[in-house]
Amino acid sequence: MAEFVIMGNAHEYCEVMCSDIIDRKDVVFINKPNNLKSNFGKLLDFLFQKLSEEAKLSLFPSIRYKSYFCGAAVPDGKDIRFIFFDSNAHAKDEAFLKYIRKKYKAKLVLYVTNPVSSMELNPELCSSFYDSVFTVYAQDADHYGWHACNHIYAKIPAEEPTRENSYDADVFFAGRAKKRLQNILSTYEFLVSHNIKCDFHIVGVAKKQMRYASDIKYNKWMPYKELLKRMRRSRCILEILQKHGEGPTLRMAEAIVYNKKIITNDETGVANQFYDERFVQIFDTPENLSLNFIKNDIEPNFHYRGEYSAINFLKSIEEHLS
Repeated sequence: MAEFVIMGNAHEYCEVMCSDIIDRKDVVFINKPNNLKSNFGKLLDFLFQKLSEEAKLSLFPSIRYKSYFCGAAVPDGKDIRFIFFDSNAHAKDEAFLKYIRKKYKAKLVLYVTNPVSSMELNPELCSSFYDSVFTVYAQDADHYGWHACNHIYAKIPAEEPTRENSYDADVFFAGRAKKRLQNILSTYEFLVSHNIKCDFHIVGVAKKQMRYASDIKYNKWMPYKELLKRMRRSRCILEILQKHGEGPTLRMAEAIVYNKKIITNDETGVANQFYDERFVQIFDTPENLSLNFIKNDIEPNFHYRGEYSAINFLKSIEEHLS
């Protein structure tokens, strides 16, 4: 029987994504880059990692790499699979990947949740150090010969809004400004000008760019479970991508799993297996948004049956590695 060590992306939502498997006896889940306490220790580790990359050898591995496992008991069997999220701090650390393969005789899997065009991911590193690469982007899978897969996600129990207690907002948005701040704000302007109640949270915004600061929450960290609570207490989710082709996204997976209407500028959303025009509105400019879509009382049902569960992802890995 295979055992799995999952190296997460150090974000709170990663625990939700993997909640279906975290408590399994054959799974070790690590969602921190290391358990080093001091900033000095973290700086030393960073410097040693850079030196290791330049020298093509591992420096002080018994000390540094032990901290990467954050005190978790890594299994020492013969069928170990290490699964790295693409944004894991060590997913591109060649010396560490070599160390794992040699010490644990493990097979390495990379789970890619971002398009290659938007991040620094060397396909040659993937082919040299990973036994298998899974990506949620079909075009990248076709181009690099990787395996296409769904987003991993799981629903956690929470209070469901009812007709009696209604909704707190019509449209919910949460995200980093990045290069899309103007698009976010112009969409907000259109919505509020038509008496749509908005719950917007934007981070990474310079003070001089904070328009409508009395109504929009700026630069305030929100725990992921609070984000989910606000999302579920809104009629619709708003998603605005920086550029075309960045979907499918985690926000779309959230909408499907929690049966929420979603407004998105991801034109590839029509290819999603759960796409239903009654519950998904794709727009290009705010003026083309359907106000009736937002206000109608249709209760979405995507007929989701656990397709995004990490349980299925582990089964896919076994199918490709066995």
